[in-house]
Amino acid sequence: MREREREREREKEKEKINTLYKSVLEKLVTKREEAGLTQYDISTALGLSESGYFKVEKGKTKLDLERLFTILLKLEISPEEFFKGIG
Repeated sequence: MREREREREREKEKEKINTLYKSVLEKLVTKREEAGLTQYDISTALGLSESGYFKVEKGKTKLDLERLFTILLKLEISPEEFFKGIG
């Protein structure tokens, strides 16, 4: 019984993390578009192909912190500003 409860808790946590992750990706797209930058512009800064960066925005390739900070620098947004309102 306790194992089932723990499993349910893990699933809830995983769901919450996935929701937050999707919010981050959606905000990246919005901020990129607001800045007038293309996926190509960001992909170049990351050293990825345009399709490689497309996969990042779509969540097919995981976004790591180094890439996130590089994107934020390119967008000229501080991490504090970016994460405001997420969560």
